[in-house]
Amino acid sequence: MKSLLEFMHSQTIRNKVLVFGVVMSTIPLLLISIYYYSYVKSDLESRILEKQNLMLENLSREIEFDFNQTFQRIHVLASMNQLKKEKSALYELLQQSDSVEEVIVADDKGYVEKRVSRYELNIPGEKEKWFSDDMWFSLQTDDKVYGQVEFNQYGQPVMKLAIPFYENDTKKAIGVVVQLQKMIGKISSMRQDNSSYIYLVDEKGRIIAHQDYSKLWHKQPSGDDDEIGVTSKLDDLNWVLVMEQPKSTAFAPIYRMLQNGIGAVALLILTVSLISVWAGLYFTRPIELIDREMNRLKQGRNIRPLKMKRSDELGKLADSFNDMSKELLEKSRQLEQEKERLDVVVNGIGAGLALVTKEYRITWMNPILKSWLKDELLTLPCYAVIGGESTPCVNCPITCPDLGKMADEVMKFKDGANGELIFRHRVFPLNHAIEEEGEFLVVLEDITEQKQMEESMIQTDKLSALGIMASSFAHEVNNPLATINVYAEDLIDRLQADDEDLDEDEMEHYLRKIKENTERCKRITGNLLNFSRKNDWTEDQINVKEMIENSVSLVEHQLKKQRIQLELMMEEELPAVTGDGLKLMQVLVNLINNAVDAMESEGRLLLSVFHKDHAISIKVTDSGHGIPPEAMDKLFDPFFTTKPIGKGTGLGLSVCYGIIQQFGGNIQIDSKPGEGTTVEIQLPAKEFMEVGDDVSNQIASR
Repeated sequence: MKSLLEFMHSQTIRNKVLVFGVVMSTIPLLLISIYYYSYVKSDLESRILEKQNLMLENLSREIEFDFNQTFQRIHVLASMNQLKKEKSALYELLQQSDSVEEVIVADDKGYVEKRVSRYELNIPGEKEKWFSDDMWFSLQTDDKVYGQVEFNQYGQPVMKLAIPFYENDTKKAIGVVVQLQKMIGKISSMRQDNSSYIYLVDEKGRIIAHQDYSKLWHKQPSGDDDEIGVTSKLDDLNWVLVMEQPKSTAFAPIYRMLQNGIGAVALLILTVSLISVWAGLYFTRPIELIDREMNRLKQGRNIRPLKMKRSDELGKLADSFNDMSKELLEKSRQLEQEKERLDVVVNGIGAGLALVTKEYRITWMNPILKSWLKDELLTLPCYAVIGGESTPCVNCPITCPDLGKMADEVMKFKDGANGELIFRHRVFPLNHAIEEEGEFLVVLEDITEQKQMEESMIQTDKLSALGIMASSFAHEVNNPLATINVYAEDLIDRLQADDEDLDEDEMEHYLRKIKENTERCKRITGNLLNFSRKNDWTEDQINVKEMIENSVSLVEHQLKKQRIQLELMMEEELPAVTGDGLKLMQVLVNLINNAVDAMESEGRLLLSVFHKDHAISIKVTDSGHGIPPEAMDKLFDPFFTTKPIGKGTGLGLSVCYGIIQQFGGNIQIDSKPGEGTTVEIQLPAKEFMEVGDDVSNQIASR
């Protein structure tokens, strides 16, 4: 059954419609024909049986009537008193019934007293027994007795009948011999047709009457399934009357009708099938045309519009197909154009792209990313290929899909030929991705030149700040050097003059002053060198208070020179900040220099540092001229400055913004013209960073 269904599914709709039409036109006619044939056959069989039953009942009644009439005559004879004196009454019985051959009267012992016969002498023998033992025994209890079928001297079937009667209180019997030839002739003459026959079976199962004389006196044959017939039992005689007819003969009219009907049904089926085939072709032709054009469309070949002069559903379907194919061709052309543009963008964007599955498996990457990686890395998981790690990245959207953000990380690759390369790594979840084709898009940007440019800008900004602080540095170093010189010359003079008042304590005082001023010069020089050094980003725990003090020391002379009053407000206990201390010093020096430039002279500078909401807030507030509103949106643009020519490069705030972003913090500027400017920096505190690290470690451990 399954193979048949698969075969049907593999066929075209035209074949299915044709088969359906033929089957639906053939099966109903066949079912109706079979039903009609079965009904007519059953009805004919019932009618035949009904007719046979009727014939057998009539024949049975006639046979029983003949025997009953004979018994009545015997009873009449037994009631006559003439049996004592004369035999004339017995002769009258022979004359009244042609089937009676002999009449006898037996005494109470069963011996024949009188006999009247058609073919024998009427003198009974001495102690002649006429009755069989069975008949004589039955005669003692029954009012009439039937003997068995026998043959007379002429070979004719006969049968003995007897009844008891009383004479002078003595029980005697009268018996007759009945000729059965007449009954057999009657049965033989009752032929329904040449194939049907009637026969009579006695109590021993012998056929005693049959239309075919060759079967007389044979045993009754066993029932045959090819025969149709009925039986009627003669209870008194214990005989069975049978009427049979071959089914082939009985159902001959049905078979002739079936032969004629098959021809008619075949002609009807052929006509209906041709109509079904025509109708199937009529309805499937448009579908075949649409299917053909669909295949052409699928193969990318040009298709021809379907022209059908019909307004039914198939005509509407053809019109819809024409519109759809036209739209699909247009969409295909647009997709080809979009694909070409996308290929140009993907291959020419300058960034590496890769599709990654939930199992960290890379399913696709563009040629640019392939050119950055070595061939042996292409089959590794994404975290090994991109990050060079043995475990998934912390806070990766693949590992932690509930973070609600994309991963953005800067990484460094070691390339033996070209040195060190710096990449920005981003991961974007794809909401409509095909499963196992890549649910995440990884974007790698080569920011090596950008980072080099940023470092150059930072270094340029440092050099600019150094130029501004040059005079302050010279003054700050000159004062302690002058003090060292005075103490050294005075000590030399007193030693050369052998001053007796110069003792060890006073010499120690001179040397201590020289040492203190030397360390001051070293500290100032060290801060300046650290500030000017070009270095990569380093992670460290920064003491914010110490870093602010060092930054102030670099611009302290300039503040004094400009007569600017510095107010420093810091909490005693401040948590550390994670990051690069020299970069933070550069930011602070930049902001202080900008404030000094904004105030020009005799201003007030407030530097406040406090801890709030797991962050360190550093505010630099000046009383300068402020910033115009139209310039607020451009403050962090490179080379944008509100200073006059020769007063600055315009890199300061841009560099500060980049450095604070590296710290993971933010910078805000609030300014009103004529009222001054406040720059606030917020940096994540160490205690906040530790909590974040713990959370990250927990996520990574999952």
